[in-house]
Amino acid sequence: MRRMPLDLPLVGLIVVGLLLATANIGAQPADSVGRVTAIEGRATILRQGRFVAEPLRLKTLVFPEDIIETDAASKVRITLADTTVVSLGEQSRLEVTQFLYDARQQTRTARLGMTRGFFRAIINKLVPQSTFDMITPTAVAAIRGTDLMGDVTAESTSIVVLEGAVMISNVRTPFRDSATLTPGTGTTVAADQPPSAPTQWSEARIEALRRATAVQ
Repeated sequence: MRRMPLDLPLVGLIVVGLLLATANIGAQPADSVGRVTAIEGRATILRQGRFVAEPLRLKTLVFPEDIIETDAASKVRITLADTTVVSLGEQSRLEVTQFLYDARQQTRTARLGMTRGFFRAIINKLVPQSTFDMITPTAVAAIRGTDLMGDVTAESTSIVVLEGAVMISNVRTPFRDSATLTPGTGTTVAADQPPSAPTQWSEARIEALRRATAVQ
């Protein structure tokens, strides 16, 4: 049987296409700042410049200015590039406002916006020049390496520290009196009010936040 002659240009294009497809498998964009490492229930992510949110899935990459929201009875855990872990409870909304990390210099500049819901953040301590701020509708939490949890609404923010120290102030400049939280203590920042005096939280109250943000 006589063989049909090969179309060499066509074969070349096929080979190149296969090589490109193989190279893209598992590739991760350089400007991603983390990924979803656990999810329960349903959640969405809204990308910068888009008008429709898409379903959030395990291993979804996270980029600056992404907005992540969880549904009722749903939770998400996000691991950032510096191994910081942020867990969200149900009906929560998080915006990755800014995240710059230099692994070689061990420096980081991060700002996360928490609009509502429950969160827990376990943040590794880096060099003194690093900053990590959690912004809510009523409060700014300046974090230097710690484990903290919070309950956020439009009217108030309650935060407790499990490890390390956090300085809390009202998000509005005229009310910038601050409070420093140490392990086991918490504060509440209401709209247009300075932080309440830090108090020792009960184990029951702390455990309730642990359960709200625990992701399997």
